[in-house]
Amino acid sequence: MHLVPEAVVEIVSPGYERKDLEIGPTFYLSQGVKDVIVFDPRSNLITHFRRDGVNSSTAPQVFELECGCTVPISPVD
Repeated sequence: MHLVPEAVVEIVSPGYERKDLEIGPTFYLSQGVKDVIVFDPRSNLITHFRRDGVNSSTAPQVFELECGCTVPISPVD
């Protein structure tokens, strides 16, 4: 049995920006994950990846996921 999460929330780590913003989301989506949210707490930038596109915004934000869940992201002061 191959279990895949419905969504992934990733926090950008210093020094791993490329992995967190370019490599990870592409991999997760290719495995069947429906929503990938990447949050950079240093800039409060949120990038939401789906199979049908990518959207960027800043915190605070509430995301409606394909699974029916909501995910609130608050800014970091």
